[in-house]
Amino acid sequence: MDTERIIKILSNHRQLHRPEHPKALTVRSIASLIEHSLPPSDIVNSDQIRECLQELQAQGEVLSGIGNRFCMAPPTILVENESNLAGVLFRGDRAYLKLAHQALETGQPIVKTQLNPRIHGFHRIQERLRNHGIRLLTVTDSVKHLPLPEKPELHLLSGAEWHEDPFQCWSTSGLIQAYLPKKQWQTQSDRWQFITQTNLTSDSLLKLSTGEYLWFAADQFYQLSPDAASLALFWLDKQKSLPLLVKWDEEPGRLNLQGTILPSSYAQWLWRLSKPDPNQPRTRLFEPTQHAVVRQAFTQLNCSLV
Repeated sequence: MDTERIIKILSNHRQLHRPEHPKALTVRSIASLIEHSLPPSDIVNSDQIRECLQELQAQGEVLSGIGNRFCMAPPTILVENESNLAGVLFRGDRAYLKLAHQALETGQPIVKTQLNPRIHGFHRIQERLRNHGIRLLTVTDSVKHLPLPEKPELHLLSGAEWHEDPFQCWSTSGLIQAYLPKKQWQTQSDRWQFITQTNLTSDSLLKLSTGEYLWFAADQFYQLSPDAASLALFWLDKQKSLPLLVKWDEEPGRLNLQGTILPSSYAQWLWRLSKPDPNQPRTRLFEPTQHAVVRQAFTQLNCSLV
């Protein structure tokens, strides 16, 4: 699936009364829009689109929310630090990419996301970008507020009640997975297990075949955003004292995240610090100077690097 096509669709769809903000679209809507742009013989696979959206979310390009909806992330320029401003990276809403080039006087084609500013000074660049509604972040800034794993608080879930019993609904019955930290299942993908209603307990994280996440507590189902579900997942690991095992090859700094979905803030940070491994999907390569912060991030998520 062409990620650039998805980025273009999400960037081109704007909120009706607030066109400065992108519009959130469902996976089904995105699939339909892609389908209309392809030859009739091409088949659009919703699962592939969902995988692409997850990858774009990990890269900081899109945001996800309740209702299986996705939109472009706010426009952001990322730099390594305040003194290294060469080859800055644009992420997020492409409607602002042309403005970023103009603000930084790059002289480059306006479709380029790796920008080379012709003006100097971190604070001068920051002010110019701010005037166009674009954030300027250093890697350190982007890490300061990484959220901790947490249990969904019921008083914060008011209005997110899922009023149908998913175990009794024809479209989801028999296709519900629960996240079950157990010693024999040491990877995230292994811990998602199909469950019946008789085995349902309070404080359970559920995943429907349609992609939605539910939290079951106090005899009520609540819908969670993917990020809230991810933080709840790592909270459950901590409660059971059963950390996930994440593949980490220390010497080359190779982090293998196949089968592991991280909260978007963690994923975006790790993507910014690393380069892709051309030989393995969802595998990142880190410079030696970044190894300590990688270990710290996974310690905060209660994971074990192995």
